[in-house]
Amino acid sequence: MTAIPQEATRSRRLPLWFLALMSGVIVVLIILGGGMLVRSQQQVSKGPAPDFTLETFDGEIIRLSDFRGTPVIINFWASWCLECYREAPILEDAWRRHKEHVMFIGVDYVDTEPAARAYLRRFDITYPNGMDKGNRISDAYRIQGVPETFFIDRNGVLQGVKIGPITADELEAWIQKLISE
Repeated sequence: MTAIPQEATRSRRLPLWFLALMSGVIVVLIILGGGMLVRSQQQVSKGPAPDFTLETFDGEIIRLSDFRGTPVIINFWASWCLECYREAPILEDAWRRHKEHVMFIGVDYVDTEPAARAYLRRFDITYPNGMDKGNRISDAYRIQGVPETFFIDRNGVLQGVKIGPITADELEAWIQKLISE
């Protein structure tokens, strides 16, 4: 009978620390891959506008679909967004001039309530605004950042999106388009 060398009889098992490390790497890769998949989805820019419910800073509950029959402009903003400061007076002015024909909804993105309320007071914003709790609305619209403004016709169909701050002329053109349809 031939003797088996002692090295051959040892188990070829991997050390426990190596298995734990590899498991951690796999979990991180799955998380990163899922995040890249979500980011690779195209932003919503046409088709039925995703419906949502928003609790305003005044405690009112509004639902996008309740405004069917009226064009809606949804603006995603944040108090920490410097570009949002440029467009805030433009949006409020347009709201005051066109509120009998168009609904405006402000969605506060990744913000604190005190800072958001201070922002609304600073610009004397009177159209409905609320926090996007849990990022449900921004995820549904797949926003890229703030500011972003979405234009929805009276049938609830998304007609377009403006990424970045909107100018008074751009906003007026969208309002006229939505009203005339």
